[in-house]
Amino acid sequence: MICIGVDAGGTSTNVALSIDSVFVRETSAPTANATTAGADGAADVIIGAVGDMLDGKSPAAIYVGAAGAGRARIAHGLQERIAAAFPGTKIVVDDDTAVALRAAIPDGDGAVLIAGTGSVAYAVHGDRTHRAGGLGYLAGDEGSGFWIGMQAAKLYGRVLDGRANRDETTDLVARVLDAPDRERYIAALYDAPLQPAAIASLAPSIIAFAGKGNRASTKIVQQAAQELGDLLRAALKAVELNDASPVVAFAGGLLRENSLLTFLLETRLIGDVAGISIVKGGEEPVRAALRLAERLE
Repeated sequence: MICIGVDAGGTSTNVALSIDSVFVRETSAPTANATTAGADGAADVIIGAVGDMLDGKSPAAIYVGAAGAGRARIAHGLQERIAAAFPGTKIVVDDDTAVALRAAIPDGDGAVLIAGTGSVAYAVHGDRTHRAGGLGYLAGDEGSGFWIGMQAAKLYGRVLDGRANRDETTDLVARVLDAPDRERYIAALYDAPLQPAAIASLAPSIIAFAGKGNRASTKIVQQAAQELGDLLRAALKAVELNDASPVVAFAGGLLRENSLLTFLLETRLIGDVAGISIVKGGEEPVRAALRLAERLE
């Protein structure tokens, strides 16, 4: 029995294959984010990546965790396109947050907090689920890499105005945006479509600066920890897990390694959510998707 797991995230599309529940191989393809590329564009990438992995063979089951599939219209569109490409195959398309949860907490109730380029929290309690955040860089993504980077970019704007003092945080923004002056700063932000990944690339250095005591970066990181904690608590409250000693997983690039951000976030959550257990690490999301595909048979 051939099964396929797909993790179609915002930066890449990862595909894993197993035969009779024995892992065979894994590969990567370009991003298939349906929010930015549309359902058809994302489906084309996923179908192509899965087809390359199968090499003409027919899969019994495919489980896809896809960025943007938290929206029913996108999930349905992906499901239809993928099902048409692989007739007779059992196919499930789910939100990538659900796969991220099961990568760290394989079964049962719990929640996952994801902070990478964007941010989102997802909680499960019995049949109830709730997603908080994940509204994208225009309307949300508080505490995310983009949010952190944009706070630093705004601070640099204040420096250019003479309303704030220059330091290593704002110097970083000037270098990354190639914006030594006001005119080039405005051009970097407005003359071309804003690239969230470029802004988010500032975040690891800002977190590192905060860890060394930089005041501007520390203030940004403190605010990020508060925003991420609010996201998670909202998700837990919505499914009535906040008073049930919940198990919570950290996921995403910003929460993968210990830092001032994770320390502040953990400290706040332990104080605010009675009995909380925080899980770090776990398997890669594509492996969780593969495991879920194997369960479809």
